[in-house]
Amino acid sequence: MKRMTREERASRMATIRRVLRYLRRYWPLMALSLALAAGLIAGCRTEGPAQEPPPDGTAMQSATDAPEAAAPTDAPQEAAERQITDMAGRTVTVPAAGEIESVFSTGSVSAIFLYMAAPDKLLGWNYELNDIEKAIILEEYHDLPNFGMGDAVNYEAVIAANPTIAVNCGTINDAMISDCDALTEKLGIPVVAVDSDLNNSAAAFRFLGELLGAEEQCEQMAAYAEALFADVAALAEIPEEERVRVYYGNGEDSLETAPRGSAHAQILDMVSAVNVADLELGDGSRVQISAEQLLAWDPDVIVVNGEPKADLSGGSAADAILNDPDYATLKAVQQLKVYGTPNAPFSWIDRPPGPNRLIGIRWFSALLYPEYLDCNVEDEVRAFFSLFYHTDLSDEKLEKLLNGTLP
Repeated sequence: MKRMTREERASRMATIRRVLRYLRRYWPLMALSLALAAGLIAGCRTEGPAQEPPPDGTAMQSATDAPEAAAPTDAPQEAAERQITDMAGRTVTVPAAGEIESVFSTGSVSAIFLYMAAPDKLLGWNYELNDIEKAIILEEYHDLPNFGMGDAVNYEAVIAANPTIAVNCGTINDAMISDCDALTEKLGIPVVAVDSDLNNSAAAFRFLGELLGAEEQCEQMAAYAEALFADVAALAEIPEEERVRVYYGNGEDSLETAPRGSAHAQILDMVSAVNVADLELGDGSRVQISAEQLLAWDPDVIVVNGEPKADLSGGSAADAILNDPDYATLKAVQQLKVYGTPNAPFSWIDRPPGPNRLIGIRWFSALLYPEYLDCNVEDEVRAFFSLFYHTDLSDEKLEKLLNGTLP
């Protein structure tokens, strides 16, 4: 038998979703029509000869004497549509939660939020999952279609897949609002804005829970975020002179960095670290520096992300710095305080700057200030992955995850 292509599978799933949506919406009317038709047929039946009364003299019960059918219940019916205010303050008309079959994610951060909140409603990914991501993401979601993102979105494929709504998670600003409005026109479906700012994680999860009918799951994730933020808030009491000076590196040579105040370095501020890269950001998300600049900063701790596009893990990037003679004079190298960020299924620091950073906060804060926080990192990671990524980590997978050696 010929194996279906990914596009054919997406088209078939879209057809199935349309049929199911039609049946759910119109089944009560269909059932009523069938009942009326049955009544008409019964009423038009040819009248036969009169029946003799029963031998005991009791009257035969007529159809009109039969017990009445139970009256319909007064249980409220879920409205087919509702008006909501999204996290950008836009009024959007969306279907009832039970009517939302599938959701198009506008980018990787949106896809992560949706996978955490309601994976069965995720229409597809925005790029091809790599082996590291597949080591954590449940297998049944590996082959969801890749619709692309940014300027590379395949809108024809999105429309053919027939999503109920779209979700755009990102920084709330005028540009994002314009993007949502334009996408509504392009796709012909409601587009809902969700604030992906790390500080607003709990609110974002609760909003998605109500939108998608996943209140229980999302409330647990929101409560996790609130408890985490309460824990790390205590780090703000650390005196300035005792705060750890950190360099956060990216790229194949680890000489790309996210400056102080950048959304990509937000986690450093949240754990009360001092980001040594006090630079102007410019137009991009990172700034290229020189080895000489890194030597001049001489940070207490170096944390590196590696380069996913070059298949370079954070652990490998950290080893490269520790073994580079040009960096031998760095304090962090001499004290072996050069670390690679865990990167499964996504980087815990940024790339993308989504809710994956929540476990990054726990890991990073325990790394920098173990004397201020009483937590078992391994237990925390297990609990996070069970709740947010719907998977239980084996001892082997947990070790590889923390060492950056997955898959």
